[in-house]
This record gives sequence, structure tokens and C-alpha cells, in this order.
Amino acid sequence: MRILLVNSHGGDGTYGGAERYVSALGNGLLARGHDVEVLSAFPVQDGSGLGTHALHHADWRDSPVRRVRNHVGDVVAAPWPSLRAALETAAPDLVHTNNLPGIATGIWETARRLGLPTVHTLHDYQLLCPRTSLTRRDGTPCNPSPLLCGLRTRRLVRWAGGVRMVIAVSDYILRRHDGLFPTSKTCVVRPPLVPLRDRAPQRPSFPPKVLGYLGALTEVKGVRILLAAAPSLVERGLELRIAGDGPLRAEVEACDDVRYAGRLDRSELASFIAGCDVGMVPSLWDEPGPLVVGEWLSSGRPVLATRRGGLVEAAHRGGVVLFDESAPALLGAVERLDDEEVWRDVEASLPEVHGAEDIERWLDEHEAAYEVAREVPTPA
Repeated sequence: MRILLVNSHGGDGTYGGAERYVSALGNGLLARGHDVEVLSAFPVQDGSGLGTHALHHADWRDSPVRRVRNHVGDVVAAPWPSLRAALETAAPDLVHTNNLPGIATGIWETARRLGLPTVHTLHDYQLLCPRTSLTRRDGTPCNPSPLLCGLRTRRLVRWAGGVRMVIAVSDYILRRHDGLFPTSKTCVVRPPLVPLRDRAPQRPSFPPKVLGYLGALTEVKGVRILLAAAPSLVERGLELRIAGDGPLRAEVEACDDVRYAGRLDRSELASFIAGCDVGMVPSLWDEPGPLVVGEWLSSGRPVLATRRGGLVEAAHRGGVVLFDESAPALLGAVERLDDEEVWRDVEASLPEVHGAEDIERWLDEHEAAYEVAREVPTPA
């Protein structure tokens, strides 16, 4: 099958989870004999090995003009001639869209007009919220405005009839989009648990001494919860390590109670995680289905996570201790892990990691979704 994967930042794994998803999926499908190409909104230097075509010459992070055009284009969401030209050049048997800023949902209508089956994966809340997170800038929850956000959503999903299959990374995010794809088939495909190293990881030490955070340094990711808790953690003899980059980097670097590891590339993740006893995901937003939880769990590390969105669902797999989104609640969760019986129970609940077997399961489920999409008649 000739498959076109569509994503704002292609398969650039340095950008985010959706990009790692596209890279892993594309290479997995290539290994199975499919012909895979990627359509990106912006230029990428991703190292994914996938053939990539970019719609625009500039990245929104570097070009204010491109940023404005993204917002306008998302609301207009027209089936532009450039989208038709890109699809006709790629000539796929199936189109699989992901995050769409800079591309917009007009691509669904373009694919429908060309008779191409389309699958869409829900990674975040872009269809519901301009910030994609359903939070305000300070990280507090934000309910979409029926007038402004509602109008935007209606504009974006007016082409939803062109999507034959919707894949969600969790039940939670699928429920949040209930009613937006009334004619589409739906399924949940959970991210695979994949070891970052070939050899089995060393067990974390008890009592835990090193706590780690890996991800974007932003308000909605709960980084300020970590900074508020850091002095108390140090007083208890614990070390807090933080890796990542983002707007709060200066605050992280200035905190004497944090060991900042900087921004890591993929080759450095395994060593960082192995050097920690417990991973932390203190998000303030409703995480759809965070890949980072799987990275900690597949390395044999328990995770402390807030009760937000798909994190609650991830806890059902085992190895995850949930806490409310505050520094005192985080400190309470850490204190619980000092109890040997609690620690052993959490460690024993860590999910089994089958590595390649789970990747094959993940690819099987995508191929099954593709076949369903190809069998659905082309919408009129």
C-alpha cells in the first residue's frame, strides 16, 4: 500500500510526541513492505529516514508571518490547490493525517474529492482549542468558548465527512471529541511499550533517591510544581533531575535545588532514565496519552503522575502512582514510595515489556484501521 503520512512537523522526533509517532509508524510500515511518504507543513531536518515534502518554506517558530498565516489558515480550512497538488504528486492509496496546524482540515475534503480514503489520529485538542491543550497560558483549565472556540471548531470539522477512520491514542481523547466525526469509524490504538535499550534495565534503588522529569519546560506540563517541591525534596535527601527545553528553562536553570540536564536527543534518553529511580509527569493539562509515561515504564521505572486525562488511563497498565496537581500532593506521593510495602507493590505492578512484540501489535492495529478505511464507501 502507498501511504501518505501528514503531520505539521513531519517525523521530526525532536519536536514532540506526534512526530515520534509518525517516524516510528512510517519506518515500521516501510519494514512491512509499504511505500510511505510524509507531507509536512514546515521544513524538517528529522533524521527519520522518511521521504518528506514540505508545504511551506518557513517554520512558524522562526517566522511571525508564517505564524499568523497558520492561525488564519486553520480557521479558513480550505481545500487549497496546493493540497491537491501535493496529494496528486504523492499519489497515495491512503492518507493518514495527524496534527494539522499549517495544513488544516481542508486536506480531508481534498482527499475526499480525489477518492482517497483518509484516516486521522487524535494526538491533542487542536480541533477544540487554538492552544491545543484546553488550558489558559498559566496552565489553568479553560473551557472552550461556545462563540469563538465553538465557531472555530465548526469551521475545522466541516470537512470531517472525508475522514473514514479516526484513531485515538486513548479512550479519553476519543470521548473528548465525541460527535465531531459522526460518520467515521473509530478505534483506540495505545502506544507500544518499547525498551530504550536492548538489555534489561537495572532495577531502581529503594528507597528512591533520584526523581526525574523529561519533557517540555512549560506551564501546562507542571514544571512549576516541580520547582515548588524541589527545596523540600532536597531536604529529604532526594535529587531532582530535569531534562528538556521550553519557556521555563531559565527558571529551571536558576533553581539551585534542581540538576538540569538540558535538552536531550533520542540517543541520550536511555541513560537519563536509567539514572533516575522514579519518573514524574506532573501535567496540569489533560494529557491525551503521553508517550513519556511509556518510556519510563518500559525502562522499569515507576511514574508519579497527576490525575489528568489519559494519565489516569495509563495508570491502569500498572506502575503509575497518581496525585493531585500541587507541590504538597507530589511530596505526599513521594513520601508514600518511602514505604517499602508500597514500593514493592508499585514495582510489582510495572507492566511487562515485550518490545518488538508490542510494536508489531501497534502496527497490526494501524493496518487493520487502514483496511477498514479502504472498505468504507467514498462519501458523496
